[in-house]
Amino acid sequence: MATKARKINATDDPRRAAMRMAADEDELVNPSEDDGEGDENEDGNSAVEMSPSPSPSEPATASEMGIIEEIYCENFMCHRRMCIRLCRNINFITGENGSGKSAIIAALQICLGASARATHRGKSIKNLIRNGHDGNAIVRITLLNDAQGTDAFRPESFGKRIMVERLIRRDGTAEYRLKNEHGKVVSKLKSDLEAMLDHLNIQIENPCAVLDQENAKLFLKGDPTDKYKFFLQSTDLYKMRATFAKVADETRLRQESTLVQEERKLKTLLKAKEDAERLYEEAKSIGHLKEELVDLKQSLAWSFVNAQELSLQDVQAQLDQVMHLQQVAAEKVQRREQVVDARRAEQSEKNNALQEVDAQKEAFQRQQQALQQEIRELRLPMQKKHAAKNTMEHQIRQSQARLKRIEHEKEQRRAKYQQYLRSLEKQQAQQAEGIQRAQEHLHRVQAKKREIESKPMEEFASELDDVEGQYVACSQQKREASNEVERLTSRLRALESQSQNKLVTFGNQIPRLQQLIQDNLHKFSAPPIGPLGMYFSLKPQYQDYAVAVEVVLKSVIGSYLVANGRDKNVLDNLKRQINVPPSQANILIAKRTGRRYENVHIPRGPLGDHAVVSLLDFENPDAYNALVDVAKIETKLRFSQGVSEVYMPSGDKLLVRNGNVAYIANKGQRHARILSQDNAGEINDINRRLERQKNDLQALSRDEHNLRGKREHLRKQMQQHTASLDAASRELNRAENDLHALQRQTQDPSESNLGDTTLLEEEQAELETEIQQTITELQRLESELTSSNPELQQKEDELARVQKDARGLDAHLQELQNDVTAAMATFSSATAKLLRAKHDQKEVAKQVAARSAEVAEQEELVSTTMAKAKAFCPRVDNCTEPPAFYSQQIKDVQTRMEREKRKFDNMDLDELHLDKEEKTMKYFKKNIEFTRFEENVNTVATMLAARKRKWENLRIEIANRTSIGFNKFMQAKNFAGKLKFLHDEQRLDINIMANEAGKTKQSMVSDMKQLSGGERSYTQVALLMALGECIESPFRVMDEFDVFMDSINRTHTLQLLVETSKQASRKQFIFVTPNDLSSVKEDAMVKIQKLNPPRDRLDGPMQAS
Repeated sequence: MATKARKINATDDPRRAAMRMAADEDELVNPSEDDGEGDENEDGNSAVEMSPSPSPSEPATASEMGIIEEIYCENFMCHRRMCIRLCRNINFITGENGSGKSAIIAALQICLGASARATHRGKSIKNLIRNGHDGNAIVRITLLNDAQGTDAFRPESFGKRIMVERLIRRDGTAEYRLKNEHGKVVSKLKSDLEAMLDHLNIQIENPCAVLDQENAKLFLKGDPTDKYKFFLQSTDLYKMRATFAKVADETRLRQESTLVQEERKLKTLLKAKEDAERLYEEAKSIGHLKEELVDLKQSLAWSFVNAQELSLQDVQAQLDQVMHLQQVAAEKVQRREQVVDARRAEQSEKNNALQEVDAQKEAFQRQQQALQQEIRELRLPMQKKHAAKNTMEHQIRQSQARLKRIEHEKEQRRAKYQQYLRSLEKQQAQQAEGIQRAQEHLHRVQAKKREIESKPMEEFASELDDVEGQYVACSQQKREASNEVERLTSRLRALESQSQNKLVTFGNQIPRLQQLIQDNLHKFSAPPIGPLGMYFSLKPQYQDYAVAVEVVLKSVIGSYLVANGRDKNVLDNLKRQINVPPSQANILIAKRTGRRYENVHIPRGPLGDHAVVSLLDFENPDAYNALVDVAKIETKLRFSQGVSEVYMPSGDKLLVRNGNVAYIANKGQRHARILSQDNAGEINDINRRLERQKNDLQALSRDEHNLRGKREHLRKQMQQHTASLDAASRELNRAENDLHALQRQTQDPSESNLGDTTLLEEEQAELETEIQQTITELQRLESELTSSNPELQQKEDELARVQKDARGLDAHLQELQNDVTAAMATFSSATAKLLRAKHDQKEVAKQVAARSAEVAEQEELVSTTMAKAKAFCPRVDNCTEPPAFYSQQIKDVQTRMEREKRKFDNMDLDELHLDKEEKTMKYFKKNIEFTRFEENVNTVATMLAARKRKWENLRIEIANRTSIGFNKFMQAKNFAGKLKFLHDEQRLDINIMANEAGKTKQSMVSDMKQLSGGERSYTQVALLMALGECIESPFRVMDEFDVFMDSINRTHTLQLLVETSKQASRKQFIFVTPNDLSSVKEDAMVKIQKLNPPRDRLDGPMQAS
């Protein structure tokens, strides 16, 4: 039986604890339970105990070097102190959720060099220190190194075991310690750790060697690209490809950089060789240089004179040319002035003529408007009479048509009456038959109406009201969802801007206000302190209470602290300048003390650390005093006289009133805006809520569209029902009227009025009288209309004459306007040309003056230069080159002479010859080295291409072996599995099909999401075991590989894992699962260890204080 766990106090020295554990090899040290301090998920859930079966002995088969013998954690994640010893072959670690299983895997990764992000347990390694512990954390791994020869890693230094220890400090730094089997530090270098991992082939970042929960989830949910990357990382092909890429980059660097530099050096040596040869040749010919120097100096002296004379000729030619241009410009100005005077006179004449015609046209227009107004007034009575005439003619036509219809109707009635008298008996029989048909038709119509009325309108109305209510509710929800989307989008933009400037969290205008305060500090008696939220922060271990603290502090967190009322007025004026809302940047007046209050009653007791005043770190004592005075932070969670107010991390509040506890939910702020260290959590939450709201909005839009269609359909049904009912009622009325008419005819045939035309004759007489009266009135109107109106005729004739005269005048006016426009354009063009000519004349005059001055200056310079040349030597006639040419020749000759003189002072011709031979030899030697180096670089590039081809072949071979192994493991569960590698597309497709009768390729599953949770987990295990056959790591770790399996699949998978692991008896396997392991039996190669449940489950419910 396992020995009872020995307790280790938190104050024990770690080295003393390690000595205790080493002294008791068959015992497993269990940590003590918490003493009531710290978070609920700490320490109590990190106890480890062995299974009740006897401890298995070590197997006879030798194990690979690098397997794990022991894992030790101290103040790491949820473990206060924990040590677990492993079997050399198969190890199962189980326990409830929260017991710290995954922390063991994280300790293994951290200790062997992985970063905190690689463990998926935190962004920084300091986050892995146990919550509530202010000191450091230690993780230690003991590896087997018991072998001779090349398998063991530096056995002369480490011995049979290697202890890898990593110290994690609270400030985020860490330290590696490699110790020998006696616990003595051998090295602290990470390079030695990497050398050990490489020698023992430990691949800590290989997901097939160490599969944590996040990598397992990524495999289950990842796409084919992620699975292919998983395959490359698991088989070390990814690392090989990265190495090839690094070699390729280095080769390309050699080709692009080193070869270019060496080629540049070679060119330098070639130039040195050529210079030495030229010096040797020049040293042999120096005698004629002195005579050449004298001739060059004389040519130089007279070349200056020649150059100045040429310049004088050029300047004189330019002066002559400019004077000719001046004469031409004066003549041009005279011509332009004459043209401008002629054009000005012509334009004045045409403008006068145009003004006269404009005055005549305005008179015609005024006369025409007066005549038109008089004609309209004279025509108004005639227009009214014409309208009355048209109305009377229309009435006469209607009355005459009615007379014709009355006459026709009278003839029809007489004919019908005669026919009725002739066939009275026959008609009576027909009437009886008609009555019978009418009664039958009436019965049918009544039945039809009853059938329609059987569907009451109330049903349609009720259903329509329901649909209408649903539609209105859906529209309201859609509007609310749309408003929520807009609100969340606005909040998301605000958070993104807050991440750039924290002052924005206090209000959009606060950054500008802060800048104004800085610009106007001289106006304050003491600098304002604010916003107060910038002068304190939450302690790192209480970040979960950020929302609650902001709810407690309310608007005080954004307030400013000033020294007196005058400073308050100044700050108010600054706020008004930029329109800061009244709810932001409140102003508090308090004296500056420079020290905190001393007699503040801070709560005591087990939960005293959770009081608001204890959660904050203050940078400014005046800010601390302001929160005590205004927010009363020292009274929250006060234990001396009972709890007054308790704030939960979410901002919800428990309040005691008269002995009763009231719960007030925080319905407003759900995330901390100011005290939170970053807004990533709220941004992610808002993104999730925004996505959810958008999905709800789309669903509501679809529901609204469906309800609108249903409402319209019901309305149409209701309208059709009403129309059908109305039609049936009308048809019933017609049938009843027809039946009653037939019955009246049969009751008293002698009273039939078929031949009675009295009413028609009376109507005819009235119409004839009316027609006669209308004709008389029409004749009177026509006589009035035919009589002429002399005054109207006179006005119309006069208007026609005026319009004719105006049209004739328009043509003449248009002609004059065109002439004036053309004259104005001509005058403007002539004026512009005159101005340009005058400007050109002034410019030419300036040029004449400038050229004249240049000629005088050049003549004086020629005479001066010639005098100097005659004093040096007689005139030289053949010096046609410029002075710069002779100067350069003189410098070259002098340089050659000085160079030759220096050479002859230090070296003779034999020494120059030896120097030439030496530089030639260096050049040829460097050329040979450059050629050999270039060939080596090209050879490396060729070899790299060959290795890449071999790597591709190896990748295909490993892929085939993995696919075969995967199918073998899948067949163990009556499945056929195939791995389809698409290397060019970097994809890995997994195809699964059950080995059952009747199954075809159409039943093959290629999408992992179509499988059940257990099938996906088993597929994952099968692929991992198949990949494991292709790697050489001494140990393999799998965390929660069976999370989605049912009991049957789990039992089968565990048996498969045990059998496969036993076949690889030299390797070590560590399986971590929270599920039942009763189907696994311990033996010499299998060991099961179970972690104690979390502390909150050991101690029962936490008692209230």
